[in-house]
Amino acid sequence: MGENSLSIPDLIAKKRDDIELSPDEIKQFIQGLSNGDVQDCHVGAMLMAIYIRGMTEKEICSMTMSMRDSGERLNWPQFRGSVVDKHSTGGIGDKISIPLAPALAACGLKVPMMSGRGLGITGGTLDKLESIPGYQVQLTDEQITDLITNVGCGIISQSPKLNPADRYLYKIRDVTATVPNNALIVSSILSKKAIEDLDALVLDIKYGSAAFMKTTEAAEVLAEWLFKVSTMLGMKTCCYITEMNNPIGYCMGNAIEIQESLDLLKYKLGRSSDLEELICEQGGRLLLLINKVETIEQGREMIRNTFKNGSALQKFHDMLIGQGVSVDIAKQLISNDETIVGSILKLSDICHQGISLQAGYIESIDAFKLGTIVQRLGGGRLKPMDTLDLSVGIRLLKHVGDSIEQNEPWAILYAPADASKRYPKFLDDLNASLLVSSSPVKPLQRVYKIY
Repeated sequence: MGENSLSIPDLIAKKRDDIELSPDEIKQFIQGLSNGDVQDCHVGAMLMAIYIRGMTEKEICSMTMSMRDSGERLNWPQFRGSVVDKHSTGGIGDKISIPLAPALAACGLKVPMMSGRGLGITGGTLDKLESIPGYQVQLTDEQITDLITNVGCGIISQSPKLNPADRYLYKIRDVTATVPNNALIVSSILSKKAIEDLDALVLDIKYGSAAFMKTTEAAEVLAEWLFKVSTMLGMKTCCYITEMNNPIGYCMGNAIEIQESLDLLKYKLGRSSDLEELICEQGGRLLLLINKVETIEQGREMIRNTFKNGSALQKFHDMLIGQGVSVDIAKQLISNDETIVGSILKLSDICHQGISLQAGYIESIDAFKLGTIVQRLGGGRLKPMDTLDLSVGIRLLKHVGDSIEQNEPWAILYAPADASKRYPKFLDDLNASLLVSSSPVKPLQRVYKIY
């Protein structure tokens, strides 16, 4: 600690009294997490002071950079102008990253995508990919470099060397009731993205009953902060505010979402239209941000063409092999033999149907209820160290706006043998998730606003 530096308790008191911390003071606090100057009690007190008093734009930017610099960073000078990524605040059936990364790579971009595990009822990209036998989320620096250089994309976990401050702070946030705070959310998200050395970033902020932001107003506030701070960090950024009252696509779960991702990568009939449109929109925006295309329409079509011509599917195949999947399994997964694909991505053999009690038009499908069912039946974690049952999932047979007859099935639940013991009311909640209207219903409008 320098001669004129404040002590750690003095820094906490300064924030407690709503006085702006300087960049050096924030850096001192973050560095103290690793050098022993800052203890858990200090972190809890500082987090609560931030939660109550908030942070200025300058403070959030300094916090983000200090967290980014708390460990090693990726560096891509050889690919300057083409390194991109996207981040979502989480949603039910949100598998956008899985087809998007290889689609972007097929367009010649570099996508070092660091993803996370499931949180609460929201699924995690890494958990879904681990339903593929052999898939490794933890790679060495050399493996990451080879993957991005030769394939163009990788979907990996954050190594212990990258941004250790964020892991430490999040652990304490989780037990001090300070998770839902915009300053802390922004610094956590953007510090992880900043270590990827990105040229452009798309952020997808969800709102609704199954999102962390329940209202459009709350989502807009978070989007504004994310846009401001990421711009200050030098990343070209676009923020989408999207609806999360209803599931994205037709599938929710782990292995089952890989199946749906493969359906899009193979451009099969019956693929999910809302999933496809969101991927083309966000991928097209990244292409526009780095001047690869002149209009968003050109960007959307460029992404869509990677699905139509099979180039995204080939990149996905190559990414799988680069991340530990055997050549045989990777080849089988991209084949059109659904029996073989199903034997690799094992879903539960025990199925239950959701049945409509009336005829009409589907007005909504409660994403929160369905996400809760998947979580409680073992497809999500109730405690951080829980082992997932990757075979649990829900497949929708209908979506919002579709017509439906009385007693017609609208969903299939792939459940464990002890489903009734795990969650006694799972069937009641499944059927209660469907809302049917007697009048025609318009299809979902996923995108609410773009920053």
